[in-house]
Amino acid sequence: MSEDWDSRQHQREKRRFIESRLQFHPVYFHAALIFTITWLAGWLFSWLLLKLGMHSMPLRYGISYLFSYGVFILCVRQWANYMRSERGSIDSGILDVGTGDAEGCFFIIIASILGLQIAALFAIAGGLPLLMEVAFEVVFAGVVVKRLSKKETLGDWLSVLLRNTWMHALVALIALVGLAGALQAKAPHASTFAAAVKQINSSK
Repeated sequence: MSEDWDSRQHQREKRRFIESRLQFHPVYFHAALIFTITWLAGWLFSWLLLKLGMHSMPLRYGISYLFSYGVFILCVRQWANYMRSERGSIDSGILDVGTGDAEGCFFIIIASILGLQIAALFAIAGGLPLLMEVAFEVVFAGVVVKRLSKKETLGDWLSVLLRNTWMHALVALIALVGLAGALQAKAPHASTFAAAVKQINSSK
């Protein structure tokens, strides 16, 4: 894009973009899908680390969380491309998890419920418009915004995403590692949340 904007037009275009996408796209369910994939990635990575012999819950969950945050960034980038269209359509293939494997289907359902819950918390915290700002940077990459004597080129989506989510991510990381540490302190022989809770309950 070769069009130049002043600061007022930039704010006007961004507001119009965010409002139109929130109106015509099921952004909450998009966020739920992103968080479902993110949670699954973190869980699978934690499982792999456990199989490799890392039994420290705080360390393993902390590393897995950082890995899942990287997956989250990649998911948001791909989603931002989809938001180029003002009016979206739900791809039923995304929701088709199959019914041949009942155990696998049940696991996907549980992961989806967790994804919906995390997305709900993120939405309550005002996260959806923050994600839309990332999509705006992707869609209008290359547009020059003139601010007094300074010029800024849109497209730095990664900086916008990190700025908009690092606080949420840090709070969640501290809570996760803190909880894991507290559980393992009470159940030192446990390597997972479930095992720790079971050991603590059995000792009462």
